[in-house]
Amino acid sequence: MPVDANGTKVSQAVAIAAWTVVARDTLLTTARRYHSVITYKELASEVQEVSGITTAQRLDYWIGRLLENVAVEATQRGDPPLTALCVHQDGTIGPGYAKAPKSVASDPDADVDLLAAEHRLLCYRAYAEDLPADGGVAALTPQVAARKARRRKTEPVALPVCPIHSMELSTTGVCALCE
Repeated sequence: MPVDANGTKVSQAVAIAAWTVVARDTLLTTARRYHSVITYKELASEVQEVSGITTAQRLDYWIGRLLENVAVEATQRGDPPLTALCVHQDGTIGPGYAKAPKSVASDPDADVDLLAAEHRLLCYRAYAEDLPADGGVAALTPQVAARKARRRKTEPVALPVCPIHSMELSTTGVCALCE
């Protein structure tokens, strides 16, 4: 159970409400720097330190609820989706992001990291103090971009197949049996 600065136990709801205010401010600060993100762990540390309400509970038990509250509040205020700025240590956004308010992907197989990159750009365009004159571009986190680049290099190239003989075509694009 969370405790305040005096060591008094507070309910999870009270803690989440206090943390929501701090999380929004922290995410707004993050949005002021183009292509900046904050990790779940960094955000959790910040909300506890600033609010004075701490918890020994594992991060994954409460951070989703906190971010959901921030997302709902952002939607109500007409803010861009600030929660897109909060990522895992490995730079990914996490599959739950597609379920957050303002994060509805029409395609259930949509890449949530690409969706979050587009949403982060909306945040930077609204708040970044160092946004490029051209309005900037949506970008994956460096870790995710590097992983995707490595994956592209290692994926086998599918060669065309003859529709009649079901054989791979030669580099000329002609089936050896059809010639």
